[in-house]
Amino acid sequence: MTDLAVLAVGFGVIPLASILLLSFRDWIAAHRPAVWGAAAGIIAFLGLSHAMGFVLAGKPFLFGGESEAMTVLFLLTGLGLGGSLGWFVFEGPFLGPEPSRIVWATAAFLALHSFGDGLVLGRGFVGGVGPILQLDAVNVSATVVHRLVEGAVLLIPTMAAGWRHRSSFLILLLSLSSIPAAYLPGFFFDWRGLVDGSATTQSVSTFLAAMEASLALAVLARGFLAGLVTDRSSRWLPFVLIGFIAISVVHFLVE
Repeated sequence: MTDLAVLAVGFGVIPLASILLLSFRDWIAAHRPAVWGAAAGIIAFLGLSHAMGFVLAGKPFLFGGESEAMTVLFLLTGLGLGGSLGWFVFEGPFLGPEPSRIVWATAAFLALHSFGDGLVLGRGFVGGVGPILQLDAVNVSATVVHRLVEGAVLLIPTMAAGWRHRSSFLILLLSLSSIPAAYLPGFFFDWRGLVDGSATTQSVSTFLAAMEASLALAVLARGFLAGLVTDRSSRWLPFVLIGFIAISVVHFLVE
């Protein structure tokens, strides 16, 4: 049986390898519309399409499907917290000049997304006799690409902000949030039993996905797209579409 620890650690550390992208700093700076446009498309899929799809899929299972008002309030709270976090990063007084604010906002998105992915990974190892996971060459390769891209999306604003290699690597460590998250479903099952543990895991995952969606909207609109739409040309637009479609294909292979 595949060991959860091996997968959780591997899943968590993969984005760290994207630090190699810093070797192409000059090329990235010279192709800003293409790079930032593609990153915007990736964030649009991960934080809006994928996260909100997860929210809508999980909504019927919240509160046993018995309280529509509580479900809506629960999800609005998640959306509000994510949006408030985005607002604080971009408008708060503590995080330095604009380029660094984009870095911190993207880092918060990466940490939240990684934590949510960790919950999904861990959920496959509880409640049954073995992991409910499809592990083959295509699935594993797509997962590696998926995680490397997430790390790369964070490195793009760190380069624009002039962060050094060490600082960029340290902030990538936020991707390790997926490791403790992978053990939470097992904790919930041990604590609350099979049925209640499953419901708790689903609720936490859905709430975090709602937070991720509104935070991603702030990152996308205030961070990545704000600098692109001020350009006189729209050369960046096709790359937004390319980034969105490319990460969609990766997820088709993973899920």
